[in-house]
Amino acid sequence: MPPAVATAVHVATLARKAGRPIPPKVYAVLEAAANPWPAEWLLAPLPGDPIRVVELFAGPGGWSEGIATVLGVVVDSVGVDLSKDACATARAAGHRRICVDITTLDPEHIALRYVRGLIISPPCPSFSPAGKHTGQEQANILTLCRVLAQCSEAGGFLPGNELDDWCEGCDVCDELGYHDGYAPRSGLSWDDLRAQLAPLTDARIGLMAEVLFWGFGLQAAGAPLEFIAMEQSARLPEQILDDIRLELRGGQGEGEWAATTYKILEASEFGLASRRERVFFLATRRYVSLPTPSPEITKTTMAQALGWGEGERINTRGVRPIDPKTGRPKGGNEFSADQPSNCLTGKARTWKRVSDGLRLTIQEGGLLVGFLPSYIWEGSRTSVFQQEADVVPPIMAAAVLSEVLGVPWKPRVRDYTDQLYRMNDFLDPDADDFDTVA
Repeated sequence: MPPAVATAVHVATLARKAGRPIPPKVYAVLEAAANPWPAEWLLAPLPGDPIRVVELFAGPGGWSEGIATVLGVVVDSVGVDLSKDACATARAAGHRRICVDITTLDPEHIALRYVRGLIISPPCPSFSPAGKHTGQEQANILTLCRVLAQCSEAGGFLPGNELDDWCEGCDVCDELGYHDGYAPRSGLSWDDLRAQLAPLTDARIGLMAEVLFWGFGLQAAGAPLEFIAMEQSARLPEQILDDIRLELRGGQGEGEWAATTYKILEASEFGLASRRERVFFLATRRYVSLPTPSPEITKTTMAQALGWGEGERINTRGVRPIDPKTGRPKGGNEFSADQPSNCLTGKARTWKRVSDGLRLTIQEGGLLVGFLPSYIWEGSRTSVFQQEADVVPPIMAAAVLSEVLGVPWKPRVRDYTDQLYRMNDFLDPDADDFDTVA
């Protein structure tokens, strides 16, 4: 740390402990050194301060709302996302955002040395059915996994005893410290590893490696990281999940993250009024289980969520040719609202209620993915529906993080969904809340 910054940290810390404001000139030094992170993150937390959390690919606020609104937990969180509209949506709800490509940031930034939680939701089109399935191609998987396998050593967290199976106490390894705790850092930077991802046919596949770049990078910065939570398409190949898990566990289960687990969860089983199947991954210092559906949580249909009567149907794809064998439109372009809705995609902006032709509104889309009617969505209709399609539902964020944050999720989710789906008086079915260009 440069001497001027160290002095500013010292003065600011004394001011905080005395309950006084940080002098403006001192704060300016901190702000410049911490950029783009909060200036206060250069200072050690004081007793009673909330834990610091970094959210990557943070979007419009699903994880943030799950923590703050559903669980009611106060954390000192900063999210990073490339979408200006998603960042604007999150900021309107009071969540801090840095609008930038996360691959341009340094996981070992000095301002991150007190971070205790990492949340990351890499883009999923490369793996999901809605994409081109490039993430399922074996050549891409092997390229990604070769990089994943180098991450613990790049960060300095490769257990030295991994080499014991083929090398027992030779002089060279003993001198280098390979048989005493962790092997020395390999010398590869996170940007060096990112460069190795260049052969991928879809650059978004390589963003999965950021889970380990930031997990090990934060630790290398000195961060007392306690948990890593990740969400991704349910179609994410198990080879990738297992390799991430293997690297965190140190191969023989003796690494920094001996307790790692993942599970596919379906959101409508947790009370959401739309289907959304995703894989959630959780790494912790102690064993923590991922949630399972509970009979205490009432399932909600689309019609119930939106205050509609029974018997309504949704048209998702306009007029389709009729199949002569079934007498029904080809392509499955309708579904009943008397069940949880289909999973929202960006194309949900074209959904119409069959009985009257009214299009699904932005506010209704937000309700279906678990956001209160008061949530302010920023951007065009097309942009907002894409945000709603990509977001982690707050109730799922709450359920996944409940154990690591020490708050039971079932009563909180039950209360939240009761409130969420009984606020239909706030909905204006005649509101024209979208652009004329879909």
